[in-house]
Amino acid sequence: MNRKNSLKTSTPLKRKAPLRSKPKEKSKFEVSEIKTKKKLQNKFSKKKLIEKLDEVFSKYIRLKYADSRGFCRCISCGKPHYWKEIQCGHYMSRRYFSTRWSEDNCRPQDVACNIFNQGNIQMYRIGLIKEIGEQRVNLVEARAMQETSKYGEFELNAMIQHYTKEVLRIAKEKGIEL
Repeated sequence: MNRKNSLKTSTPLKRKAPLRSKPKEKSKFEVSEIKTKKKLQNKFSKKKLIEKLDEVFSKYIRLKYADSRGFCRCISCGKPHYWKEIQCGHYMSRRYFSTRWSEDNCRPQDVACNIFNQGNIQMYRIGLIKEIGEQRVNLVEARAMQETSKYGEFELNAMIQHYTKEVLRIAKEKGIEL
């Protein structure tokens, strides 16, 4: 009996501090290799690739619809603007990745219509029907609502390269300075 009671009342042994193993020191080469891997991962992250593609695609759309002097008209209100002062407007919102970089979905649009007038969608649709026809506009709407697209890094890089070449080609053809 005496032995059982002593086991219950005795406190278990505890360490005052946890055991710590000494960290393995890394060579300068290993440290620099880890830093470059992190830089590459950060440089080519999917979010950054999407931002870069948005930038290049916007230039492409604005240059594609610009005249030889670099002016293009807003699809909603028809006002002319220099290609650097106008934006790439989307008929179906950019949140729909299936039509985000679709050439049928995007046209030059001034800041007043695109941002302050929430895209001026009614006039945008009328202008888009005049350009590409109602059947293709309906196709854009259906694609945005029904398709889901997930782009990998390879596809994003390929589109960036394609539209970068197109921007340079169009700028050279029209004699527009980038």
